[in-house]
Amino acid sequence: MRKSFALIGHPLGHSLSGEIHAAILSAAGIEGSYELLDIAPEGLSARMPALLRDYDGFNATIPHKKAILPFLSGLSDAARRCGAANTVFRGRGYNTDVAGFLAAGLPLEGARALLLGTGGVAAMMAAETLAAGAASLVVASRDAEKGAAFRAELLARVPDARGAVSVAASPEEAAAALADATVLLNGTPVGMWPRAGGIPVDPAALHPGLAVFDPVYCPTPSRLVLNARKAGARAIGGLAMLVRQAVAAQRIWNPGLALDEDALLARLLPSLAADLWRKNATKILLTGFMGAGKSTAGRLLAARLGLPFADLDAEVAAAAGAPIPAIFAAKGEEGFRALETEVARRVLSRPGSEVVASGGGFPTLERNRALVRETNTLVLLLDAPFETLWGRIAGGSGERPLAKRREETAALYERRAPVYRAFCDLSVPTSDAPPEVAAESLAAALSATA
Repeated sequence: MRKSFALIGHPLGHSLSGEIHAAILSAAGIEGSYELLDIAPEGLSARMPALLRDYDGFNATIPHKKAILPFLSGLSDAARRCGAANTVFRGRGYNTDVAGFLAAGLPLEGARALLLGTGGVAAMMAAETLAAGAASLVVASRDAEKGAAFRAELLARVPDARGAVSVAASPEEAAAALADATVLLNGTPVGMWPRAGGIPVDPAALHPGLAVFDPVYCPTPSRLVLNARKAGARAIGGLAMLVRQAVAAQRIWNPGLALDEDALLARLLPSLAADLWRKNATKILLTGFMGAGKSTAGRLLAARLGLPFADLDAEVAAAAGAPIPAIFAAKGEEGFRALETEVARRVLSRPGSEVVASGGGFPTLERNRALVRETNTLVLLLDAPFETLWGRIAGGSGERPLAKRREETAALYERRAPVYRAFCDLSVPTSDAPPEVAAESLAAALSATA
């Protein structure tokens, strides 16, 4: 018999749930369908009887995870602890977000955890972190009253929590908690498309030894995840959680489900990540010193992701109707840089996702760095030691003005390298590796979910 499943929410937007559940059903050999039902809050009560009667099971997402509770006959322990249900089977509510979160394998027992936000996903992570035996949990909320209410509700749902729960209501208190934290949990939408350039903490405050979980999966990885990895922290994004909670829901709806979950994840996650890059307009900006291989690696990365490629220097030359050396000769460096900024603004703001290679001097200007942070742009650095780069520069075609001036080039590298490293969201070492290897490393970084 063909089974019917559904997701209810509002708005559903670019939900991946249909694609994910179709893959699960196919892998498990189950004949069934999965519908996306956009139901506004005011229409929920009228639709619930039919949902409970006509479907073999359904999922609920924002804003219905709490709103459906009065219509259900019972709740699982996880749903009760989180105060929300995202899966319904035979009138009973479950929370499979818990399974997806716990599968990340965060070191929660004994942890000093900092939670950002007080929304629904924050409530789930807080409850499970306490239930797992965290030593302490600090909830960062700019609204002290809302933070206090969140804390009271949390302790009521997890009365046997061993860890101390406190609220950080100021940026200074949150910063102090992050410095001491062993686990950082993002319960805010900061960094989610269409504002992918956002990050909920100061990147400089991320540190080695920290375990970071960010449920944001669009883009994958988020800027928080990229910066945490750059800082030497272990960081996990939300895409794997999204798939794992869907598998957990299907296991509830289909007891005894025969499925190799790890094999499904290995096959599905890279394609989902690439699909997100293609569908949600975000620019991937490659930076680095001359000789780093930005253009070559950028073209290869764009092909790997199925995205267009743009070379900022080529865009500037096209806009001026002249090659770069001629622009410098006619306008000087100041004139070239002004044109470069103008062209970059157009490139980084135009519709669609792209891989963009910048010139070596582009990120060194504050106005350009500000421009990048105003747009939906993530910055990846191709980093290599000077000796490696000099070998490429000196052995190149001879078109670079500095190709014969080693000391001057080395001094320029020393000035620029710290700026590159501070500004990028992720640094990819290239060393002596050819651009093809750099492109593979970049592609791996952009599809990594664990």
